[in-house]
Amino acid sequence: MIFGIGLSKTGTHSLTRALELLGLRAIHYPDPAGMVAGRFREVLAGYDAATDISVSAFYRELDRAFPGSRFILTTREIEPWLESVGDHRRRRDHLPIAPDCPKAIIRERVYGVRIFDEERFRAAFHRHRDEVRAYFADRPQDLLEIDLCSDPSWDRLCAFLGRPAPAVPFPHLNARRRSA
Repeated sequence: MIFGIGLSKTGTHSLTRALELLGLRAIHYPDPAGMVAGRFREVLAGYDAATDISVSAFYRELDRAFPGSRFILTTREIEPWLESVGDHRRRRDHLPIAPDCPKAIIRERVYGVRIFDEERFRAAFHRHRDEVRAYFADRPQDLLEIDLCSDPSWDRLCAFLGRPAPAVPFPHLNARRRSA
């Protein structure tokens, strides 16, 4: 299995598409309820790869459930990430959520809050990156840390996965549209 364990808005959609272009069956944001319940094998049955926050919240558990897996930590510069994730969350945080909502449970597990708070998200961004690095410190061959926002190329990803680069441009999905 290959797990994309970057936080939302770090290129997880692009990574998912890239993995598909490499011939892998990949899922972006697997079922939060199943992930929170720890039904990893059931939720991920039929897939070779999974990405986004419903995966990144459980990377330790997934490592134990799927021995020999490879992990990809997508990251990016903090300020553009905060702007992007803040915009994304502000469009959704006004919606009512039940206390037992799996999506909210995952956000609380990762960020320490259920709605966007810039300082809490900033701290969580750094904490997640640092904890992932520490977790894989003795197994660097199992972790690729990559910034697809600044270097969207096949080189490092294909080398890490031992796959040839496809003859298509690296996908860049969900880029924010800016007006001039």
